[in-house]
Amino acid sequence: MTFNPIKKDRASKIVIDQIKTAIQKGEFLPGDKLPPERDLAKQFSVSRGVVREAISVLESKGVVEVKPGKGVFLSTNPQEDLFELLNSLVENENSSLIELLELRQSIESQAAYYAAQRRTQRELDKIEDALNKLEACFLEGKIAAEEDFQFHMAVAEASHNSMMVHTLRLIADVIIQGLYEARSDALLIPGQAKIAMEEHKRIFLAIKDKDPESARDAMINHLENVKKYKSELNRKK
Repeated sequence: MTFNPIKKDRASKIVIDQIKTAIQKGEFLPGDKLPPERDLAKQFSVSRGVVREAISVLESKGVVEVKPGKGVFLSTNPQEDLFELLNSLVENENSSLIELLELRQSIESQAAYYAAQRRTQRELDKIEDALNKLEACFLEGKIAAEEDFQFHMAVAEASHNSMMVHTLRLIADVIIQGLYEARSDALLIPGQAKIAMEEHKRIFLAIKDKDPESARDAMINHLENVKKYKSELNRKK
């Protein structure tokens, strides 16, 4: 039994996908013990923390059972039931991404509004620097989830609202994972990555021009467009 190495930014979702594939191939059967966390991390080429996160998600959905001192075991449910649990997990992940985007809309639209009112020149320069790094990645065809996040965080920091900044930092890992998925999907749609880049520029220009309403609308429209193409791709899968 072999697994494919995973790039770090694809994280726990891909660990779950490969475990699901192994179950489908019959390499794991109901009740089987999974390899130790250390071995899985080595085969996947990720940190043990990523494997631990994937196992935690699988445990919460009843796919595996963690027995302290003994290891991690697949549920003893029939194989068809395991498939159903794993498929529902994928559906929930898609729903969770849409919910995350809705949460981001509510917070980041107001952050953009206040950033346009309150930003300093230094903060504007930081937003522009993040925008330039994002564009450089776009031109190189990179996914740039981290760069995208840094742009949005720079906007939030310019809002001078510590609660907004704190909230986004608390869910930073979830946002970055969502950005990775959304930006990966954007690369599958001709012209979508360019559209997203232009949307980021409109947000920046509205903040630069100190136009709160336009900044808020630009942020809402950007995240709404991500929701639309993500939902459309989900329907096609």
